[in-house]
Amino acid sequence: MSYDLIIVSKSTDKVIPVTQRCINSALAECSCYVILIETGQPYKYSGVNKFIEYNGQFNYNRALNLGLKYAKSDIHILANNDLIFQKGWSRIGEYMKANDVHSASAVTGDRFQAGMIYEGYQVGKVLLGWCIFLDDFVLQKIGKLDESVSFWYSDNLYGAQLKVAGIKHVLFTDFRVDHLGSFTLRQLSNRIQRHLALDERHIYNERQRYYDKRIG
Repeated sequence: MSYDLIIVSKSTDKVIPVTQRCINSALAECSCYVILIETGQPYKYSGVNKFIEYNGQFNYNRALNLGLKYAKSDIHILANNDLIFQKGWSRIGEYMKANDVHSASAVTGDRFQAGMIYEGYQVGKVLLGWCIFLDDFVLQKIGKLDESVSFWYSDNLYGAQLKVAGIKHVLFTDFRVDHLGSFTLRQLSNRIQRHLALDERHIYNERQRYYDKRIG
């Protein structure tokens, strides 16, 4: 099973070691094809196969869509830069194939019972937007990721796209990918974060109504 690791990063002195640790933790287990979308100052990370410089106003899903244009593997991993891939994670592709799953997440902590498989679109519980595993079947069905919002609710809209397409999303709790909790986002002030969240919520609500009508 081959993997594309598609990472969105904004390189600063504090962020660079976090991004490199993410890459290293994945490559410690298998030779992923690493695609890095840089939204800050260019930095030469070790292990990156394809570097993409992002220009213009930031949009998380647009950055991922740029990375997906260069995807070449069986499974594409949409990843924040502040992840730590734990031992055994690379078997998730085999589980996806064995269970006819096209979109999945790995557990990020120990609050779920090991060995269970959870299905659904609940963001932060089943659909973990900071690390999504998907294959080409998903892209064939939904096209590109919805770019209506800049950051907040990007994963919610992905879930809505899956639901409209009739594609289930699964949380595999036998595998673990830890998330450091929006490390890059926390570099922004609380005021800016709140402002972004309020602006994005209005756009998200409109898009969610659009998808609800398509489901109905």
